[in-house]
Amino acid sequence: MALAAARRAAAAANTHRRGRRGAPRWPPASAARARSSRAAATPPGAAESAPPHIPVLLDAVLEAFAPLRLATYLDGTLGAGGHAAAVAAAHPELEAVVGLDVDAGARALAAARLSPLASASGFRLDIVDANFRDMGRVLAELGAAGGPPAPAAPPSAILLDLGFSSMQVDAPERGLSFARDGPLDMRLAAGGPGGGAGGLTANDIVNTWTESALAALFRAAGEERHAGLAARRIVAARAGGRLESTRALVAAVGALGPPSRGKAKALHPATRVFQALRIAVNDELGALEQGLPAALEALAPGGRLAVISFHSLEDRAVKRAFLTAAGRPPPDEGGDRVQRWLAAARDAEEAPPPVLGRIVTRRPVAPTAAEAASNPRARSAKLRVFEKARA
Repeated sequence: MALAAARRAAAAANTHRRGRRGAPRWPPASAARARSSRAAATPPGAAESAPPHIPVLLDAVLEAFAPLRLATYLDGTLGAGGHAAAVAAAHPELEAVVGLDVDAGARALAAARLSPLASASGFRLDIVDANFRDMGRVLAELGAAGGPPAPAAPPSAILLDLGFSSMQVDAPERGLSFARDGPLDMRLAAGGPGGGAGGLTANDIVNTWTESALAALFRAAGEERHAGLAARRIVAARAGGRLESTRALVAAVGALGPPSRGKAKALHPATRVFQALRIAVNDELGALEQGLPAALEALAPGGRLAVISFHSLEDRAVKRAFLTAAGRPPPDEGGDRVQRWLAAARDAEEAPPPVLGRIVTRRPVAPTAAEAASNPRARSAKLRVFEKARA
């Protein structure tokens, strides 16, 4: 499979948002409570110093967790702490908040935002340098000898807000934006997925991978229809010298063809190439492959897992994982872009997968028109929620 091959190639080299038309809007029953939670999460006078990131689908996330009595909340993609602050404000019964993030800058912002709330409300706060794929290890190590005691209860609510944040894309030195010139890096954490020195960068991929490997990556992880053309142009451009900047990469890719039918607004020609490179550099699909089962395992009986995705590869993976966990393994759709690793019990001789719970969202929740207008980067967001069965 091309995607699997692309991921293997990324690992070897590292030795390492548009709502669907008609998608449901979350019921507005708790809109007033959500507004109250948002206000409570921002202390007076903090408007000028608020973190430069707007939590996506915040009302929907609060609504998803509203029926729960939370003891421990785990945010697997803490960012600047916007979702966590609102959840904490909406649940005064909360005893512990665990936040994971590989971005040191985001952790610092989250600590500044959440520490006063923790002190005022009396809940325990742990902010950890880790990817959500490692949440099982993190929860176990919080109670290790010499460390603080582990949270008293397993998480009854877990949030995964996938992809990257506005803060990261707006930082030119990360090389995530084709609209801002910067180095071809794209690592969400210094040192890459392994967290150590070095790590695979977009520069490594663009300047050392073969044309066929680049095409496979763009096709599988970027869903780029003109993957072969983009790869050929990059290889031709680097023949005159290494491509060192995002501007040089955009120039090399050029225009790749007319937009797809029915698209009201054409994507920037480099959009899917940049997406594929970012996914490979940060092993995002590998993290999702490991993180979804880890979250379901860590979740307390009766708890809920909420996942926000921003492109079809992520959303498809989440959908298939939730269907499998609900005892409804999806059919083999075939094709290079399908995440086969999330399917279970395909063979008639295998036992059916265990039923872990139920899917709360029959269809993914999309941003309201008002949210999409006020925060354009939320337009492609989709929220799916799974509830674990009670013991």
